[in-house]
Amino acid sequence: MPRPADQLGLLADQHPNILLLQDVGPSAVRAVADSHLWGHIANTGSLPRSSQVVTRRGGCLIAVANGWSLESPLAIPNVLSPGRVLAVTAAHGGAALTLLSCYAPTNSGSGRKERPAYFNAVADWLSATTTPVVLGMDANGPRMDHPDIEQSRWWTEEEALVLGAGATTDDALRLWYCDHPTELKHRLRYYPIGPLADSYHRGRKGKYLRCRYDSIRISPSISVTDVRYLYEEAIGAGSDHALVVADIDLM
Repeated sequence: MPRPADQLGLLADQHPNILLLQDVGPSAVRAVADSHLWGHIANTGSLPRSSQVVTRRGGCLIAVANGWSLESPLAIPNVLSPGRVLAVTAAHGGAALTLLSCYAPTNSGSGRKERPAYFNAVADWLSATTTPVVLGMDANGPRMDHPDIEQSRWWTEEEALVLGAGATTDDALRLWYCDHPTELKHRLRYYPIGPLADSYHRGRKGKYLRCRYDSIRISPSISVTDVRYLYEEAIGAGSDHALVVADIDLM
């Protein structure tokens, strides 16, 4: 968080019960904790590590508002790089959720080789989870977020196991568009081959491609009532990705 006051202010304006952040460093974790906006916080930096494991500069963070509880972080497959996945069970009243914050390797450098195993492992983990899931993910993909998901293009075919048709969780934005065809028609007037929303601009300034690398995904038992991609607001607050907000109904 290069500008924590601005970014925390934007987050606070959304009044979120659940916060799922990716690629956050120790200073950002401290800023979230010191804000006292959330009652309970978990982050990958606080997990025990083997002395032989090289940790990432940034990790994942999950926070919940007062009235919610967080249990100890859940075990994740060893194939997933430390800092790229955080899973926690959360409870509120009689509802229990598995919260998952994910930050996928990029499609460059060593990340290109890591992506297939990463998405395979996340897909297998999601398939084995028995409680409803809310997943916040910076997937660094897809390559093309096509309105017809069957025509979406991937950096590696394994991405479709988590993000494509038939995945264990549903894309909150696509679900919302199904219930709001007029809004979808308006979007497609300007972006007929996608993306369905702006969450990241890849490329150089003045010559970039609009991408939807960030999404909130939910189990089929959860419904979505609203989704907002706050790209300009997040950039103005100092981020390089959109803030994605989803209103969901657990009942």
